[in-house]
Amino acid sequence: MLFYKNIVLTCTQYATAVSLLLLLGCDNVDESKSTKTVKLTTGLQVCESLNFESDTFQLSDSNDSQLDVFESLFLNNNAYQLPGNPTRENLYAFFKDLRKGYFQKDEGIDYSFVRKEYHTFTHAMDVMITTHALLNSGGAVYLNSGERAALVLAALGHDVLHTGVNNSFLIQTNHAYFQDIGGNSLQEIRSAKYVLQLLDKHRILVTSDAMNDTQINEIQNARNIIEQSILWTDIKRHKEQMESVALAKENILNLLNQERLIQALEGIAGAGKIDINQGLNLSALLDVDTKILIASFILHCADVSNPGKDWEKCERWAVLVMNEFFSQGDLQKKLGLKPSMNCDRSVVSVPGCQVGFGKFVIRDLYVLLQEILHDGGGYLLDNFNSNQEKWKVLHTKSKESASPYTMIFLPPSKEGGWMGQLRTDEK
Repeated sequence: MLFYKNIVLTCTQYATAVSLLLLLGCDNVDESKSTKTVKLTTGLQVCESLNFESDTFQLSDSNDSQLDVFESLFLNNNAYQLPGNPTRENLYAFFKDLRKGYFQKDEGIDYSFVRKEYHTFTHAMDVMITTHALLNSGGAVYLNSGERAALVLAALGHDVLHTGVNNSFLIQTNHAYFQDIGGNSLQEIRSAKYVLQLLDKHRILVTSDAMNDTQINEIQNARNIIEQSILWTDIKRHKEQMESVALAKENILNLLNQERLIQALEGIAGAGKIDINQGLNLSALLDVDTKILIASFILHCADVSNPGKDWEKCERWAVLVMNEFFSQGDLQKKLGLKPSMNCDRSVVSVPGCQVGFGKFVIRDLYVLLQEILHDGGGYLLDNFNSNQEKWKVLHTKSKESASPYTMIFLPPSKEGGWMGQLRTDEK
């Protein structure tokens, strides 16, 4: 606790310098190579300009801009620090190999149909930045330094090797991955396994005989958080996770309120920036399973955070995910198969799908998140409520006019991971 307070005090002393660095924030990393080495590195406030409102499409536009973000989060003084203190060279090599995994094409999948509109490296960057924002808005109080770093790294790798089709397609077509892994969390298992393999390859989060028990435990704990949080991103485990977090919520919030250094503001239950500013950290008081549950919940919320971003980002991501679904549906029709849920472009309403997904999945998720993380959850929930009204209006107009919603297709850049070509009706 004393160590945590000292970090906060040190960050305060650097406040003047930070205010100057903010003027050169990461949102401008691709504008000038002269600013490439300028990063925000103030303990928990790593790169302040990376937040819920960051333009991830711009930040992921090129390999250089992507690397700038990674450097900001992992390769500067006081940035996220993984246990074992991996070298800069190893971290760079890991990033390069991990990024490459998002561009992989798999045998047995026709990529003239499947263009990977959504599950791209841009999505990975977006989830990493959103995970960082959720930690920075309150989530950091539940995890120690190494656990936070592991979670942000897991966010970047959570969809690596994604095929561009969903698990049900791989099962339906008896794909080799299904034969090898089975149908439970198929692609999530592949992603987690690959991330851990890359960590071993680049000597990151690996133990050695020279380490003491504390260091070994920290590394094993970080690897466990990476693996489990990625596995929990399987949307089929959503209900299970919601129930687990709801059961743990009361004990988590009771402990939070007992340890708070100042009286919580009226109506605020979950952790927020006010707790971070007071130097509060509960990691040593929470058991390992609870911390893994919280970390996994944060990553799951970041993974489906698009409905809680501002309308422009929300709509753009919605079009991308629906395009990817429809591409899969087109391929299934070609193969004589029944399109998976929400994948048949001839019958699925884009606004209607967004309204339904929001009603049955997202709303309760964000409400629970707000109860655990007041500031971050509140931000996503407020935007979500506003966006839902817009989707409802669009859905109503579409039904009344008998004219389908017009999707404005704005894919990520090629270096951001988009693997397709524009169709005639998209040009």
